[in-house]
Amino acid sequence: MLSHLPEADNAKQRLSSALNSNINGKDELRLLRVTDPESVAVESLYNGPKIKLPLDRNQIEILIDAFKKGKQLHAKYVLVVLHETRRLLLQKANINHASTSTAKQITICGDIHGNIENLFTIFYKNGLPGVDNPYVFNGDFVDRGAHSVEVAMVLFSCFIVHPNDVYLNRGNHEDHIMNARYGFIKEVMFKYKEYASKICRLFEDVWSQLPLATVIDTKVFVAHGGISDKVDLGLVSKLNRCKFKSVLRPPHNVNLIDDINKQKTSLEQQKSILEWRQVLDLLWSDPKNQKGCTANTFRGGGCYFGEDTTTMFLEKNGLTLLVRSHECKQVGYEFTHHEKVINLS
Repeated sequence: MLSHLPEADNAKQRLSSALNSNINGKDELRLLRVTDPESVAVESLYNGPKIKLPLDRNQIEILIDAFKKGKQLHAKYVLVVLHETRRLLLQKANINHASTSTAKQITICGDIHGNIENLFTIFYKNGLPGVDNPYVFNGDFVDRGAHSVEVAMVLFSCFIVHPNDVYLNRGNHEDHIMNARYGFIKEVMFKYKEYASKICRLFEDVWSQLPLATVIDTKVFVAHGGISDKVDLGLVSKLNRCKFKSVLRPPHNVNLIDDINKQKTSLEQQKSILEWRQVLDLLWSDPKNQKGCTANTFRGGGCYFGEDTTTMFLEKNGLTLLVRSHECKQVGYEFTHHEKVINLS
């Protein structure tokens, strides 16, 4: 039986978090109503894992064990985990700061893409997250693999238990348009059928709440894709990331970006385009052996950034290393730009 905060108190807590983070109150109430876990009944024959808030390490271990045995988390508990994750994410900054002062180390993980076995292997070799074992998961948790829901549930559960020791960066696949193309929505529909629309709707919102980057010990910048010559961390830290449900959908005419000062657009439109470009470049860009930045024609979003752009970005922000994912490397990692950038698969 699900046991957590009383429905009314829990809804008030979620609404309060949202109202303090630039989210429209009416939209929030509508989302809470449509995705309310209390609207989903758990069948008496259900024998999968159960979620009880507050979550603890023991429940994470039970959840992982159930997934190893091929069991499926009930739709009600998926919604509970998503709502609690969302509540905590609303309290996080766009750029979060991690420290190794306590643990003396931190683990950064690249793309998981729904491969639950890879995640199990990471935890088997390196241990579960905790105060003495912090992690940064650098986006692309879902799509392509067959167990994207389970990967998200494990990562989110770890974050709920250790919100200050588990850092979740948004990747370019934390996007409902990408999910429609690369399998995640199809997976949710297959596994959850009548409740799929509720779950997909809430995932879509959670993706937009994910932070955009993590800075470790004030020196190491971690973002999913990379940077560009237009990325401004001051602007990134202040923008409202929640409004970018899909980075593939620009707020206005994308052609305004390259010559924005000459366009007859409002200041609000100009600001919105500049903010969108920040998010797009952080999530979609790739390093390349070239000078400057050019359009990322292969991906159709973000840019190719050269070593000069990397050096300028690091020096301007007092950083020494850029850690990014977004690409598969044969040995799991690769240094580039004279070891100023490390790519993690």
